Amino acid sequence: MQPPGIRFHIRDAGPDDAAAIRSVRAQTWLATYPNAELGITREGLRRHLEGEHGERIAGHIDRTRQRLSAHAADPAGGCDFVAVLAGRAIVGFTAPFVEAGGRRRVGALYVLPSAQGSGIGHALLERNLAWHGDDRDVYLTVAAYNEKARRFYAHHGFVVSGQPARDELSIDGVVMPELEMVRRGTSAGLGG
Repeated sequence: MQPPGIRFHIRDAGPDDAAAIRSVRAQTWLATYPNAELGITREGLRRHLEGEHGERIAGHIDRTRQRLSAHAADPAGGCDFVAVLAGRAIVGFTAPFVEAGGRRRVGALYVLPSAQGSGIGHALLERNLAWHGDDRDVYLTVAAYNEKARRFYAHHGFVVSGQPARDELSIDGVVMPELEMVRRGTSAGLGG
């Protein structure tokens, strides 16, 4: 359900959405992940995302376009959804996928800071989870210090799994601490 005054819809992403998806990811990272206590700076994040002089941007867009094309060819392995505000601007995305071993992952879920709190993140996560199906365990990783995201996922039934996060990201030599969370499927005995 959308809040009054916020008009958006969720649709499948296509290769032409790659630049907008990269932009949403970059803007959200720069607003969310700096952490002075850990030494993760906005500038370090910018270099990680863009390179010193923007040289990484085209590569990120190309890899995103390739992923979107691969998902279009084989939607069983993954899919991308975008949130479109007022029929034009992409303000969020999510990218559910299945790992090679069969484990189901939320993958990415980002909403521009200016659009957060509007129900878009909820709608994207619901679409992501629907893609996986209710009977499957679904995993994600979240920055350990991102309390807002941890509360958001907990509100949607995710709990800390107690397992180490498999993804390790280093920003200027500082490892971003991550937690693994899981939402258990509804059918007993089925796992991710």
